[in-house]
Amino acid sequence: MDGVCRDSFGLLNNSIFNVWTCSLCYIYLFPKEKLKFNYDRTSPGLIDVDVRSGYIRKDASDIKSTEYICDSLDEHECTRWKDCCRSAEQCCQHQRDTPLPTKKKFCPRTWDGWGCFDDTDPGDTVKISCPSYIKYGSLQGHVEKSCTDNGTWVLHPDTGKEWTSYKGCVNIKGIGGVVYAEVAANAFSLLLLVPSVAIFLTFRQLRGQQRIQLHVCLFVSFIMTSVLNMIWELVVYSDRIQNPAHETFMFQRQNTCKLINILGRYATATSFFWMFCEGLFLHRLLVHAFRSPRNIRPYCAIGWIGPSIPVCVYSIMRWKFANDICWVNNAGAFEWILYSPNLLSILINLIFLLGILRILLTQLHQHPNEPSNYRRAIKATFVLVPLFGLQLFLVIYRPSKSKWLNVYEIASKLIIGSQGGIIALVFCYFNGEVITCLKNSLRKLEIFKSKRHSLVTNYTVVSQRFRENDNFAREKTEMYDVEHIMLTEPNRTGNGKI
Repeated sequence: MDGVCRDSFGLLNNSIFNVWTCSLCYIYLFPKEKLKFNYDRTSPGLIDVDVRSGYIRKDASDIKSTEYICDSLDEHECTRWKDCCRSAEQCCQHQRDTPLPTKKKFCPRTWDGWGCFDDTDPGDTVKISCPSYIKYGSLQGHVEKSCTDNGTWVLHPDTGKEWTSYKGCVNIKGIGGVVYAEVAANAFSLLLLVPSVAIFLTFRQLRGQQRIQLHVCLFVSFIMTSVLNMIWELVVYSDRIQNPAHETFMFQRQNTCKLINILGRYATATSFFWMFCEGLFLHRLLVHAFRSPRNIRPYCAIGWIGPSIPVCVYSIMRWKFANDICWVNNAGAFEWILYSPNLLSILINLIFLLGILRILLTQLHQHPNEPSNYRRAIKATFVLVPLFGLQLFLVIYRPSKSKWLNVYEIASKLIIGSQGGIIALVFCYFNGEVITCLKNSLRKLEIFKSKRHSLVTNYTVVSQRFRENDNFAREKTEMYDVEHIMLTEPNRTGNGKI
């Protein structure tokens, strides 16, 4: 096969094969990006289509000019595309260097778009390692391609083209573990957050405090986030990994899917903004010598209205420039419209925490012989970490190696999803004021029950005595009636006189 290489579309000249396969690598890896494939086998390549006018604007068929093509991708995606192109070139070289078999019937060597397969005997199934450039792929799995008894590769029943099974490259169990971890973490938070909000709103001495009002808003934002995350995982994501693409909720109800996605983005943003509000409120309280603000309306504007601005801008940009299915694919630079304010909120909270520590240490220096104060300061610092969202720094870096990727995904889902529940435990269930209110309420309930029992007992005694007196009076009346009858009844044997 000197100078000729084969892919699933047929035989191509060496130079054209490299351009053809590298262009298809881009299309297979990033089907929703702006560059499209030119299927002209004499001059293949990528073309940039102006979506607004529909005309071809720039020919990008020169595959060596990678800078222009990578402009539409992030650094990691560009590396994946280059790796795929390099694998295709190596496959072509391998095909040319390998002599043809002497057998008349065999499945021919080929490049299927992602993997390279040698000549295979009829009835055999060849396995190769999973390529590294598949999104969410596992390097521990294998790709399978079967050769029929008549010496042709197995065809896909829907497309009629040569088909390769990449199911082994997708770690379904690992993905399922990530889904279960997120659902469990969010369910844990919901079970603790909902009663916490009810407790805060039930007791007047709690709901009248501005600090508690901020907690309620933060808890509500976490409840919204947990509910929407669970809907996304159970309705959208689980459905996508278990069913064929064209039968999923994501493909059949795209507008509803986009709405769930963007509502989840808004709920997540509100959580970050309210964490910032908590940090700002506590910092101002300490700086201004515990002088509380008049009301929390400015905080409500920041916490509820503030997130809607980047979310609306993001939605418009996605709809106009990256309107893919359900908006699940990474939109590149557009994602920073949402990431930037969230990350900025945590960074400012870190500055607030350092300022609070500085104030506490300054106060402690005035009483250096009291070690309990140091323990109290350390405890207060650790308590503020989940409230300010600083534990999210533990999962801010996402490893690129697939060996640790699944572990990272599960850990991040647990840390992020359980944040609301941990905050509810610390600031509600372990809060001294809340415990006092609950104890007083239980004490009042016990007193009410004892009084009610006493009233019921007294009522029973009085009723019993009343019945006894009533029976005695009834018996006395009956005796009187008998005596009266005996005295007034005429003598049946006489003349009617006694």
